[in-house]
Amino acid sequence: MSSQSANFSLDTTLNCLKVGETALVNHVTPQFQGESGGVSDISRRLKELGFVQGEQVKILHKGYFGGEPLAVRVGQSTFALRNFEAALIGVTKISATAMGATKLGSI
Repeated sequence: MSSQSANFSLDTTLNCLKVGETALVNHVTPQFQGESGGVSDISRRLKELGFVQGEQVKILHKGYFGGEPLAVRVGQSTFALRNFEAALIGVTKISATAMGATKLGSI
């Protein structure tokens, strides 16, 4: 078992993370709408905001009623997302030891 696999856990979606957890974005699921089958503006907007593969994200806060909205840090920016938007973002949770290694590697 490699040290990398020991530090990374199973894939999930952003809305399933707890406050304070950090993850790496795997993908944004395209949301199709109508008979035209075009990708919705929501998926495109999420990518434009910085939710792209390999980007680190962190849940900063969840609302009191129904956990909405979610305050999410992506890169150096903070955004408020609804649960259904966060559910479109596939992530891999990373542990504190992996996060420390990532920070050291970026210095």
